[in-house]
Amino acid sequence: MAAAALAAAYAVVVLQPAINIWLRADYSTNVAETREIRLEDGSVAFLGADSAIEVAYDASRRRVRLLSGQAYFEVRKDSVRPFHVEAGSVDTVDLGTAFDVRRRPEGVSIAVNEGSVAVTSPIASQALARPLVAGDWVNVAWSGTVRRGNDAPELVGGWRSGMLAVKDEAISDVIDEIGRHYHGKIIIISSELRNKRLTGVYDLKKPVDAVHAVAQALGARARQVSPWLLVVSSL
Repeated sequence: MAAAALAAAYAVVVLQPAINIWLRADYSTNVAETREIRLEDGSVAFLGADSAIEVAYDASRRRVRLLSGQAYFEVRKDSVRPFHVEAGSVDTVDLGTAFDVRRRPEGVSIAVNEGSVAVTSPIASQALARPLVAGDWVNVAWSGTVRRGNDAPELVGGWRSGMLAVKDEAISDVIDEIGRHYHGKIIIISSELRNKRLTGVYDLKKPVDAVHAVAQALGARARQVSPWLLVVSSL
């Protein structure tokens, strides 16, 4: 009886959100899978691992909803119909450029490879007043906190070649991204580690090695408890 109750609770908490996303998605990917999608207007969406998008075009605008994961967009210019990417309450508007959007556990990240985009959100309207140009990035937390910065534009969307470049990112976000390429579960069991930040480059084609590299950079350790479970903990 207890096992059945636990299984039912798991289905509601873990499986139901994933099923809802799958039902809404026009395009999706599995763990460790990426996909290039040519949209009806000629724009291209590169879908990251374990990600999903919903596409809704009409006569006045082009809209893509990032339901989960990450996507890089190369947008065909159309001054009549702006290109919107919605991720939760964060809306990125573009007329013709290349940029990356990622849904994180704590919020949304946007980075621009070329051109410029406007980012709007009711949770952080004033902090987002200035558009992003090539090399700019912004992290919008669901709490309304906004962090901005600038990197080399060529680093934007580097995950498409299997390399994850992070700069001053929360460990939980880094592990979440690596986890999209790992057929199993990665758990950080130390709250102290979870709150640390990290800069580095990691090979997404070798997620186990990437997790060990993250742990080493933190002075922590990673243990493969089973073929499907990696645990990161303090030494």
